[in-house]
Amino acid sequence: MFIQQLIKAVTSGWKWIVITILIAVCISLAVSLTTVPVYRTKATFIIAPNKNLPSSRDVVSAFTALDTLNIFSTYADILSSERVYEEAKKVVDLDEAELSQYSRFTEMNPESIILELTVEGPNPQTAAVLANEVGKYGIQFINAYFSVFEIDFLDQAVAASQSYRPKTYRDMGIAAGIGLVCGMLIVIVKEFMEIPLSQFIQRFSLDSESLAFTKRSIEKSLVTMKGKEDEWPITFMLIKLKNLHELLSVLPGFSRKKVTSEIAKRLKAQLKGNDLVGRWDGSTFSIVLPHTPKKVLNVIKKKLSEVFLAPFTYGVEESEQSILEPIITAATSSNAGEFETFVQDAEAEMKDMEW
Repeated sequence: MFIQQLIKAVTSGWKWIVITILIAVCISLAVSLTTVPVYRTKATFIIAPNKNLPSSRDVVSAFTALDTLNIFSTYADILSSERVYEEAKKVVDLDEAELSQYSRFTEMNPESIILELTVEGPNPQTAAVLANEVGKYGIQFINAYFSVFEIDFLDQAVAASQSYRPKTYRDMGIAAGIGLVCGMLIVIVKEFMEIPLSQFIQRFSLDSESLAFTKRSIEKSLVTMKGKEDEWPITFMLIKLKNLHELLSVLPGFSRKKVTSEIAKRLKAQLKGNDLVGRWDGSTFSIVLPHTPKKVLNVIKKKLSEVFLAPFTYGVEESEQSILEPIITAATSSNAGEFETFVQDAEAEMKDMEW
């Protein structure tokens, strides 16, 4: 049942889902078009023992030290140091404000003896030049102070042909996915919020004892039918049960509900799907019959009278019984002119029959 309700919510709210996806994609596209593109470039470096080491024992010791990876951290810190960066900036013809848009960081590859220097910025050529200059001065600085190991370029940085971010198509795809999820959540939450809301509304439109519509709900339904102008002729009926008031006055609450709900149930069983059954007052029920002409009223009255031939049971063991005697009146409205008085006509006829 729960899964079926989810499927119903998604299928009935597909328009909202599509709208949410389109909104998310448009926002992503707008952000991509208004964002300054950032380009990324990398320079890689290889570290190896100095080929001019005096003995093979020194070479073995160097490789042993290299295997600890401590040398990677040292060289990575030097490449990302401000001292090396200050030297590299002298070659790049940019002021401090423009240089502040570029960032750099180093990474160690634990599976090899390779260092990576990454530079990001709004201009791909400048980013590549900056990465190579940082690498060049870093190599000079390291090789001047450390003689056991040498570091050199493995690959110099080249200007990127495509921006690293934003990636318009990828971001639009991600936004579409987020929009899909959000859209589905919206329609599902909307569906499950409407269920208790409709139940809440229905609680006030139904008589708590008989579970038939209240008098106010019947009156509102009649006004709605008049506004549609395609329900004519509309027939309104009143069914007063002469001895119901006396019976209900001596019954406990659960028995009162048992009797009145059984009355509403029997009446509904004789009617069509669009017909309405309401409780007009304590001992009177009302029926609204759209598309029902006056000429068939006698047949309908007879059918409704027959439902009261069988006794109504009540009590803890439902061993007590009572026959209810109905008085049925009806009035039909074929147009808006008759609509204003036909309910009063049925009520007036009921008063006359009670006498």
